[in-house]
Amino acid sequence: MNRLPLFASLALSALIASCSDPESAAAPETAVALSAPERIAANFAVTQEVLTNFQGMDDEMRALCKRAGGSSAACSTYRVSLINHGPAIAADERDWVLYFHSVRRSLALLNSDAFTLERVNGDLHRLIPTEKFAGIARGESLPLDILAESWMQFASDFQPRLFVVGADGEARVIESTDTDDLSDIVLPINKNDPNNWKRAPDDANMLATASTRFERFTADDDIASVGEPDWRGRIIPQPLSTEVLAGAPVVLGAGIAIDATGLADGSVRALEQRLTQLGLSAKSDDAYPVQVTVDSSALAGKPAGAYRLVVEADGARVTGADTDGAFYGVQSLLALVDLNSNSLPQAVVTDAPRFPHRGMFLDVGRNFHSKQVVLKLLDQMAAYKLNRFHFHLSDDEGWRLEIPGLPELAEVGSQRCFDLQENTCLLPQLGSGPRADNFGSGFYSVDDYVEILRYAADRHIEVVPEFDMPAHARSAVVAMEARYRKLKDSDPAAAEAYRLIDPEDDTRYLSVQFYNDSYINPCVDSTYHFVGKVIREVKAMHDTAGMPLQTWHFGGDEAVNILASDSFEVGPGKDPQKGDTSADMRNKPWSNSPQCQKLIASGEVKALDELGELYAKRVSQLVADAGIPTMAAWNDGVKKIGNASEELATRHNYVNSWAPLFWGGGDESAHFAQTGFDLVQSHSDYLYFDMPQEVDPAERGYYWASRYTDTRKTFSYAPLNTAQQAEVYPDRDGHGWEATSPAPEFADSVRGIQGQLWSEVVRTDEAVEYQVFPRLLALAERAWHQASWELPLKAGQTFSAETTFVDKQALARDWASFSAALGNKELLKLDRAGIGYRIPVPGAVVEGDRVKTALPYPGLALEYFDGDQWLPLTEGTDPQTVQSLRTKSADGNRSGRPVALDVSADLSAK
Repeated sequence: MNRLPLFASLALSALIASCSDPESAAAPETAVALSAPERIAANFAVTQEVLTNFQGMDDEMRALCKRAGGSSAACSTYRVSLINHGPAIAADERDWVLYFHSVRRSLALLNSDAFTLERVNGDLHRLIPTEKFAGIARGESLPLDILAESWMQFASDFQPRLFVVGADGEARVIESTDTDDLSDIVLPINKNDPNNWKRAPDDANMLATASTRFERFTADDDIASVGEPDWRGRIIPQPLSTEVLAGAPVVLGAGIAIDATGLADGSVRALEQRLTQLGLSAKSDDAYPVQVTVDSSALAGKPAGAYRLVVEADGARVTGADTDGAFYGVQSLLALVDLNSNSLPQAVVTDAPRFPHRGMFLDVGRNFHSKQVVLKLLDQMAAYKLNRFHFHLSDDEGWRLEIPGLPELAEVGSQRCFDLQENTCLLPQLGSGPRADNFGSGFYSVDDYVEILRYAADRHIEVVPEFDMPAHARSAVVAMEARYRKLKDSDPAAAEAYRLIDPEDDTRYLSVQFYNDSYINPCVDSTYHFVGKVIREVKAMHDTAGMPLQTWHFGGDEAVNILASDSFEVGPGKDPQKGDTSADMRNKPWSNSPQCQKLIASGEVKALDELGELYAKRVSQLVADAGIPTMAAWNDGVKKIGNASEELATRHNYVNSWAPLFWGGGDESAHFAQTGFDLVQSHSDYLYFDMPQEVDPAERGYYWASRYTDTRKTFSYAPLNTAQQAEVYPDRDGHGWEATSPAPEFADSVRGIQGQLWSEVVRTDEAVEYQVFPRLLALAERAWHQASWELPLKAGQTFSAETTFVDKQALARDWASFSAALGNKELLKLDRAGIGYRIPVPGAVVEGDRVKTALPYPGLALEYFDGDQWLPLTEGTDPQTVQSLRTKSADGNRSGRPVALDVSADLSAK
């Protein structure tokens, strides 16, 4: 690009403008007094936009991607535009560096030699002005086109908080980017240009529009119709049996009074809090009485958590097989309540849970989330009978729990700021920018964690803490190196005691999140001193809370060098579908560690490939020594274990099986069952709530496992016979795939299922609630209730898009029942609890002189924009006045994302 004529023109325009602008003319001394970094931070606007996604690329561009080291030689291009709304930045003002975040590795600057592009570590990149920098005039927009690895298909691929660092070393956020609202930073992806939004030429996904949503939401209308009596009696999650009795619904004008002699005081308080949230607290002596008892003999032979609920005109009775069951019975009573009419039907419910492990996972390592949102999540888990809170408390980007005796974990490892030496904090990542005043930084104190534990225990939820190692451990590594530097002169032994690296290990590698220094070393004793210390301190917190630590999750995932994969070759290579890299970047992690070489020479392990297994075994022994009965890991953390019961010291062991089903995730689950592990099914293409909720670039989410996972897709998940999903949903690119069922005995190894929210692009508490809800309710349904359309396991039975084993009509009817209860009853309860769930974007078409609309679940009001204001949509609304539509929340206080009405989509002939 020839930029000089444009620059000269804009500079002349700026000069003329400044002469005629009284404000500009009056303040030249102020402009001069401010440094270039100060002026950039105060006056620059920044936009980011996708130019071209992969689409096979032309030969020249793909060759460039290969030489630049892009994975599989597949790249996209995007543009960062710097727009100067202030005084000019002169050509000789080059004493600054622009830092920015990119979740894709940015490999080359394509259209300018005015900057040098460098990646610092992880997602942090920088642009350094060169001698070719010609300045940026007032009013000039300087486009910088960048070659990036892979593709960028959703707005959330871009990150906020660009910052500039001057010669004084001070980092200043560009003020216009200091926000978590990307609407002014990211230009819309062009939905009309496949090159702008498709990942590959054969990407068969369709972008969501008003008309495509309408078609999808109405596809089953001729199969499933749910009347009001049906959804009023529908409990989420669905019980084993519900008999709605004759008689008028019970009106709850005076609220509900619970007499729960069989429950602990904390559980009673939790139920009273739930009543208060819903506006159902007892208001007088006339409150509807609910008697709660525990009687195991009355439910003999039933599993833990079983209960019986009887709702009659003069009161309700809940009988639990144990305290869990008694608690769940009250939650089912509240699930029957319709808040719009403040009533509930008379009914008899007999119930028991399907799985003992019904989990929800929250990542607070990548971005920190407040104690308040954790407590709100626990409230809703309890309301829908989920009983395991998997708490991901560390990752590369943050350590989130105070550990007595290791203050650096909180002081350094929990903070992100601009300190290239990382003595006081971690490097900025994931849009946190240079300051520690946002969700990039934060930790829970010991008191905070104890409070969370007690809060969970009162709601019959076990907290499963996870500290991810040996990979995903950069926050711990950096914190312990800061500790080492602080103590090495005054107390060398203390400095070495918890060090997590072999200082002589110069192995070069790249982690999945693009770090070169994020793995702890499994061959040094100080690693296990550190792990043991953390286990003991966390166990002490659980003891203080009166909630004994039952499960230790050590993570264990993704300890690989991605540059050693088949997506790369030693360059300059000849394979056009592999990225070039150097030979010394192709080593396995810890290859050059003298301590690991010594361990291999001793015979304790035979090869580098066994170091992950070594780590798992040693941690298992530490867990067992601490008296903790269960150890857990992500499945790749124990993939080399041949027999769990023989090789691990812990009595019980399970894996979270997370691989996408279309990539063989079901086969991986079967493998771990065969090697003696219990399974918590966590497959990413159905149960990762960081995936977008529809194929719309405006949605937030990572999408490596699925272009979308909406509430219905999660609802359709069959946790035992996962192979049947191949018949119901396509793969990430919209294509069919095949999967084969394991033998029936596989079911004996499945202890439950779990939903996951990873937080790379989930920066705020509000984003947590948007991503989790209402998908959490579909998760609860599958964890608690086995549906009729879930097929029994038949060894060797193969499913694909062409097979017809699944009763899709039964699935559609079941979804209709669930969605009717969700839309008509449960969303209002989420509103009352202050949950900012995702409000669905409506489907709509024009049929003659009518606007026909559809939603994935009924019961919500719609509005339209007529060019001037938002108005209620009615049967008589003229389509010609409708520019866009949006859905209201159940309580009417919030609105969803608007969608333009496609007036050309006339289905009058349908």
